[in-house]
Amino acid sequence: MKRIAFTIVAIIWAGLALSAATTERLDYTLYFNWKFVWIKAGTASLTTRPITYKGQEAVEATLLASSSGTADNLYYLRDTLTTTVSRKGEPLFFEKHCIEGKDVVWERAWYSRTQQGQYKVDLRKDYVDGHVREDQWTGSQQPYDLVSIMLHARSLDLDDLNVGQRLTFPIVDSKKVLSQTLVYLGRQQIKAEGGGLVECHAFSLKGTILSNKGAKEEEKEVLRFYLSTAAQHVPVQIDINFRFGSAKAKLR
Repeated sequence: MKRIAFTIVAIIWAGLALSAATTERLDYTLYFNWKFVWIKAGTASLTTRPITYKGQEAVEATLLASSSGTADNLYYLRDTLTTTVSRKGEPLFFEKHCIEGKDVVWERAWYSRTQQGQYKVDLRKDYVDGHVREDQWTGSQQPYDLVSIMLHARSLDLDDLNVGQRLTFPIVDSKKVLSQTLVYLGRQQIKAEGGGLVECHAFSLKGTILSNKGAKEEEKEVLRFYLSTAAQHVPVQIDINFRFGSAKAKLR
């Protein structure tokens, strides 16, 4: 279940308007799939507010996610994530400070441009033993993280997308930058948290991993998310795949 909350914030954030001049909040219920049974696992909330970041207008989003009750015994989760993007949706800074199972995570990413005009990401990961790992990435394509890529998806004219259309981007993932693909799955109906059906635009985010034999790369779905067809494209549900099962987050 590692990185569950990081995945969840990516989609929750996608439903918020960058132009918002006031503080906004979304609340979600988390569910874990344990031995083929869905159990209520906890809650997540995301608060956004306008800020000034290094002299420019920006939006800051803070996610608090935590497991509770029986779910704590299955997978202990206490996460705080902060993301800053420009009013145009360009990622500026990302920070993740979490307790996930037995892991304590503190990761940061700074986005900028080189003098030659290339995109640049400075990465830093601090370990509990005091060890620090730093890295740097440069490239010709705008990089995103799992938060800002969903903002980009939200900004698209979804009715102009074709089923099966694939959009590939460099994505910040932990202490590295990987190529991942956003696939449009078309319109689908899903059951809302309070009952009833909601028509949504469905997306799948996929990454490339080594096969079990380690010799061949294969594509694996990281998550699937559903944005409402209403004007704000609010994320109604997120389905997350992980090594030991699955999880979902549903908008309250």
